[in-house]
Amino acid sequence: MILSQLKDGYRYNSDTLMLYGFICENLNPWFKGRVLDVGCGCGILGLLLKRDFSGMQLSLLDVQEINLDISRKNAAENFLEIKTIMADFNTFKDGNKFELIVSNPPFYHEGVKQSQNKHTAISRYASFLGLREFLYSANQNLKSNAELIFCYDAICLNEIFTLLDEFKIKPICVKFVHSKEQSCANLVLIRAKKGSRSKCKILPPIILMKDGSYSKEANEIFKKADTKSKGYE
Repeated sequence: MILSQLKDGYRYNSDTLMLYGFICENLNPWFKGRVLDVGCGCGILGLLLKRDFSGMQLSLLDVQEINLDISRKNAAENFLEIKTIMADFNTFKDGNKFELIVSNPPFYHEGVKQSQNKHTAISRYASFLGLREFLYSANQNLKSNAELIFCYDAICLNEIFTLLDEFKIKPICVKFVHSKEQSCANLVLIRAKKGSRSKCKILPPIILMKDGSYSKEANEIFKKADTKSKGYE
């Protein structure tokens, strides 16, 4: 899949691709529900899922108009049918609700020097969409027994679980991502279900780099995604 991106602004990275791989592992191959990709950026996550799960009804949401322009271009060039929504997820509410919400939300925190590039700052920093606000709005927009699959900073795991419990969204599957074998997890991938009583499974982690190169699992995800980037014009 060829994807246009801004040359000077936020650009997708391995976090989104690891999330994509995780969703593919957990989603029924014949899934046909309504899906919302929150903070879609150039559309990469939602478009990859739409390519692989063609029966889904995909909506891409972003607060920045330029991202939706790019997403529409990427969808058209890859022959994928989508709906775009320009909205702030802090206050967004869809009356029809969704069977699945996916997201790589902004999770850089206070104390981290913010980028002077406004597009990058909005895409990366939790000050523009906090964890509580993200999970509250997800709860508001999910149907009963629907799922939320997202990634976040692994050091926030306690806060994530506390808020999921508050909003009655049960984590049912968790996977950690480590940059190297001996490093602490820097990313957590979470599958959660509204109203579920299931126990939470902790899956084997993803190690991105082994012996100075990408691991077999990481390379398999990159190969499955099969993305190439070009500058947006």
